[in-house]
Amino acid sequence: MSATTTVAGEVLELLPERALLWSARSLLLVADAHFGKAARFRTLGVPVPAGTTAANLQVLEGLVERHGVARILFLGDLMHGRLLPGSATFHALVEWRRRRPGLSLELVPGNHDRHAGDLPPALGIEVHADPFDIGPFALRHHPEPLPGRYVLAGHVHPVVTLHGRARDRLRTPCFLFGEAVGVLPAFGAFTGGFVVERAGAGRVFVVAGERVLELPQPR
Repeated sequence: MSATTTVAGEVLELLPERALLWSARSLLLVADAHFGKAARFRTLGVPVPAGTTAANLQVLEGLVERHGVARILFLGDLMHGRLLPGSATFHALVEWRRRRPGLSLELVPGNHDRHAGDLPPALGIEVHADPFDIGPFALRHHPEPLPGRYVLAGHVHPVVTLHGRARDRLRTPCFLFGEAVGVLPAFGAFTGGFVVERAGAGRVFVVAGERVLELPQPR
C-alpha cells in the first residue's frame, strides 16, 4: 500500500517499490537503479547474487502496467558503470526497451552515469541537464537545495533504523521530505543504504514490506 503526500502543492504517491508517482504528470520518478552493479562485483570475484537487473526491470514493468505511466525519469545513477555491448545487462535493458517503445525514458545524470559515459542509442533515453525543472520541482541527483524551487533527488540511498522490543532493530529504506529538498530511496536491488538521523530530517516515510508508512516526528 502506497502513501500519499502533498509537496509544493502537488500530490505525490510514494510506492513500496521505492519509486515516486506523480499522477498529474503520468510520471514515475526513480533514483539510483545502479544497473550493472552486481555484475561488476562478480567480475571482481565478489560472490553476489545474479538476476538483479531482471528483478529491477520486472518491478519497473509492473509499475508501468499498474499505474499507466507515460514517462519514467531517473534521478541519476541509472548505471553503475559503463554498459558494455554484448553484456547480459546490455541485452536485458535493450530487450525491455524494445517491448516499451512508446514509454518516455529520461535521465538526470548522476556521478556514476558520468563515469559510465554515453548511453547506447538503442535505449532511447533522453538526458537532461541537472537541475531539470518541471512544475514546482527541480529534479536532480544530489540533494542540494535551489532558491525558489523544491528539489527532488536521490544519491544518498537513505535508510532509517527502527528499534523494537528486546533490542530488536530493523533498517529500512525511506523517503525524506525536508523544507526545500525531498530524497527518494535507492530503487536498485543491490545498492546498500546510508543511515540518516531522523532529527532534522523532516517528514520520513519508511518502506515496510508492501506498505509505505509515515513515521511520527521524534520528540
